[in-house]
Amino acid sequence: MEEWPGLDTISGLVGEPPAEIPVPRKVMKKQHLLNSEWNPLFIAIIPYCFKCKEILVWHHNPDDGILFHCPKCRRKWNKDNSWNEGEK
Repeated sequence: MEEWPGLDTISGLVGEPPAEIPVPRKVMKKQHLLNSEWNPLFIAIIPYCFKCKEILVWHHNPDDGILFHCPKCRRKWNKDNSWNEGEK
């Protein structure tokens, strides 16, 4: 058997990611669903900046539309327009 540390299984990015990255509502809904299944198994979903290899800071119920930011490069993951279209 070959063992791989979890972070080594993440494919790297090609090129420079933008300073602000739009996140569709459906992606966060899927994350929430997966999180509710994994939490009882003691597995965490941890957003991670591929560029800096840093754990992202979550923004709970953001009024400014920022969902996460990287504490190192200050890159932001923002709500995209699908958040304004109501429940889907």
